[in-house]
Amino acid sequence: MPAREQITSHQRRSLARVRARALSLALAVSGLASVGMLTGCKGGPTIPGTEIPDTEDNRQILSVLERYRTSFISRDAAAVLATAHPTYLDTAGTDDPSDDTTYSELGPLLRRRLSQLESIRFTIDYLEILGEGDRAVVRVWIDASFRFKPLLDSYGEPRESPPFSRVMDHAEFELVREGDTWLIVRGL
Repeated sequence: MPAREQITSHQRRSLARVRARALSLALAVSGLASVGMLTGCKGGPTIPGTEIPDTEDNRQILSVLERYRTSFISRDAAAVLATAHPTYLDTAGTDDPSDDTTYSELGPLLRRRLSQLESIRFTIDYLEILGEGDRAVVRVWIDASFRFKPLLDSYGEPRESPPFSRVMDHAEFELVREGDTWLIVRGL
């Protein structure tokens, strides 16, 4: 490397950017390692089929989400709604309040959407539970496919519409403890 006084200001800025990126990467890797330690991914017993620590709260949380999943597959809107907390609010990931879903809107929305489905395949891989006190966030991988009932036009003939949809994505559910049970406040 040339002596310090031979480095141009452009080279100094480039070197500073490289050092900053290396430091950022080192912090990100150490942060991931500490998240693993906090969630217990490598130490202690885990819930079978997951890397989630086997605790009573974590088992209760996953039980609620499994009730949600199986109720959805059964197209049982009332049972899906029973997993939601009265303060449920989903913003659909936008700042636009017109697409928000509240608890009072959730029941009719579920009934309408579930009635449009002919068949459902829906799996959830539970990746991580982050909790503090009476609140928890569950990070998951969803793999689902839906076959829609045919929509009929005014003559009773099937309309052109996509008969099948597939969803594969990361998602988050937020839950709150109400007495002895956990209920979903965001993510359905």
